[in-house]
Amino acid sequence: MLSKIVMTALLCVGLGSTGGAQAASVSYYLNQSNVDAALADGVNYLKVKIDDDVAGWVRFTVDVLSPLTSIAGSNFGIQDFGFNVIPGSALPPDSAPNPSAWVLPTGWTSNTAPPPNAADGFGKFDVQPSTTGSNRPTSLQFSFQSTNALTSFLDLSNDSGTSGNAGQGYSYFAAHVAGFNASGGVTSGYFGATSLVPVPVPAALVLLASALVPLVRMRARKK
Repeated sequence: MLSKIVMTALLCVGLGSTGGAQAASVSYYLNQSNVDAALADGVNYLKVKIDDDVAGWVRFTVDVLSPLTSIAGSNFGIQDFGFNVIPGSALPPDSAPNPSAWVLPTGWTSNTAPPPNAADGFGKFDVQPSTTGSNRPTSLQFSFQSTNALTSFLDLSNDSGTSGNAGQGYSYFAAHVAGFNASGGVTSGYFGATSLVPVPVPAALVLLASALVPLVRMRARKK
């Protein structure tokens, strides 16, 4: 059994602690598309990272990965990104009446429900920051005021109402990426995650654990 020293170190690295009292981080892949004929499921197209290293704020970072950047064309990048909040947790405030509650890239708006926030093939989302073609980034970062736990943002989309087709399956997140050149003339698509695919633990964590275990054994011998 690992000692308290090892467990503490593993938790600090695994949660991405940056020194804040409650700082934490989780990351997941988006590995499905709604343009299956051109871009097959099972490929890690984007990575979503959620952290709370600033008290009272939550930050999302969404990165486009090489399967898409390798086929980038004009005005390539993320045009919108949808996420959910579990029932019983507070929705982020909309940036329209509460601009100080968000930090968004230039040209982006937050679009908090009740707008439809539909992601074709992956259902409807509670919140969907979006932009237009000239402001599409390959690495999207935005923050908003929230005291919700990070797990509060791990909820599936829905298809209530007249829009929000979820033919690909209900998704935890969905990103609309446009401006690429895929087979068959496909230039844009939605990418989602109908099951959570965690980003692997960094190699540094494995190295840290292997370095600490001998120290634990030495302490055990001394007792």
